[in-house]
Amino acid sequence: NKMDFVVIDTELNIMQAGLGENNNLVYIHGDATDDEVLIRAGIKKAKALILTLPDDADNVFTVLSARPLNPDLIIISRAQLKSSVVKLKTAGADHVILPEVIGGLYMATLISKPDVIEFVNNLWGDEAESINIESVAYENLPPAVKDKSIEDIVKWYDVGVNCLGIKDANGKFVMNPPKDTSINSNMKIMLFGSMQQVE
Repeated sequence: NKMDFVVIDTELNIMQAGLGENNNLVYIHGDATDDEVLIRAGIKKAKALILTLPDDADNVFTVLSARPLNPDLIIISRAQLKSSVVKLKTAGADHVILPEVIGGLYMATLISKPDVIEFVNNLWGDEAESINIESVAYENLPPAVKDKSIEDIVKWYDVGVNCLGIKDANGKFVMNPPKDTSINSNMKIMLFGSMQQVE
């Protein structure tokens, strides 16, 4: 997604293996539960923090450390146990991911809806650079299509994008909304197409 990031890990060999794949990898050899390491990594100006520590208690501790350093930070944490979800959210995590639960649902869906999984894989897999779903805020729409209908927006310049849904002014998601729905202040439109089309 062309976003800068820093990797923090206590295992130097993991970073060195990553360097073999990407010479531009920026990393810090250290412990993410240490405030000073987070500060060195740029936590105070970071947009987001993704925690993948194997121990739930370490993830909770890191969330407690990171949140005061950057109140606007988006914190995404993994969790091993369902019982840790509430603790991580209480500590200040915005999103908690249970990889085993997601993996189980993914495998079950491979049986019940294999074509859907193949389609999703095209969004997040090797074809991710050519296929894109983008959330565009009203403020970022071109002036020519602000306060216009979804139909007017997707037909603008006839680039071939489609609308999958909207997020209304109250923060509610509406899937496949009517084409005459107007996109106004504090709303977002979810567009689907190639990265070039969406841009």
